[in-house]
Amino acid sequence: MKLKTEILGSDKHKTIAMLHGWGLCSKVFYPVVDSLKDRYRIVLIDMPGYGINNAIPANRCDGIVSSLEETIPENCALLGWSLGGILAQKFAITNSKHIRALITVSCSPRFTSNPQEGWPGTDAKLLKKFSTLISQNNCQAVLDKFLSLQAMGSERMREDIKTIKGLLAEAPSPSYYELQAGLKTLMDEDLRNNISRIQCPSLHIFGLKDRLCPASTKNIWAKKDNSHTIVFKQSSHAPFITQTKEFNEQLLLFLDKYYH
Repeated sequence: MKLKTEILGSDKHKTIAMLHGWGLCSKVFYPVVDSLKDRYRIVLIDMPGYGINNAIPANRCDGIVSSLEETIPENCALLGWSLGGILAQKFAITNSKHIRALITVSCSPRFTSNPQEGWPGTDAKLLKKFSTLISQNNCQAVLDKFLSLQAMGSERMREDIKTIKGLLAEAPSPSYYELQAGLKTLMDEDLRNNISRIQCPSLHIFGLKDRLCPASTKNIWAKKDNSHTIVFKQSSHAPFITQTKEFNEQLLLFLDKYYH
């Protein structure tokens, strides 16, 4: 099923598609869009159950990727943040000829930690706790807790949360079913054995103070001429909110060099 999108910028420009994180919607990317829209055509994609696609039933990772295959324009750059980053990676793995560049933000091929392997990430018990806490009547309260967790560590924690809430003020809230489906994807997906299939130029952005996706997971990305990692030292889980100017500068540098 093709998803509705919000398109900004001229059709004459090259295209960048963007995928948001858990519990939010693509309006969270507006601070990035402002710096890109004069040079790129931006396609903002809300996942099933979120934003302008809130009437579409919730879906798991494979189902969303199937919808993205009908939605994402060919030969575009694809940016995904957090949960959206997992989807972007899976899309790049299964549709290697479809996109020209991949950008992941605060995301790794496996979101949850695995202490036995020494793999850092979010404790699966924490995500299961969120899953248990969510009911039909308290979705927004649980999302507020998750926003606080996302911003934790940032010196601008209160400002970051206020900014994100302001961007999403008029967006419909996701329901219980969408939130549970997203948590399952965060807990279950493990793409580590497949990321070598991502051949397009890639940029992987982290926040040094991120409590959900540690910057140390950057080491899994092979050191290739067209694969790069950046760590923003003052940011936690949303570097495009905390260090907007620096984030946009680095994103444009990457796109100008590798997105042809």
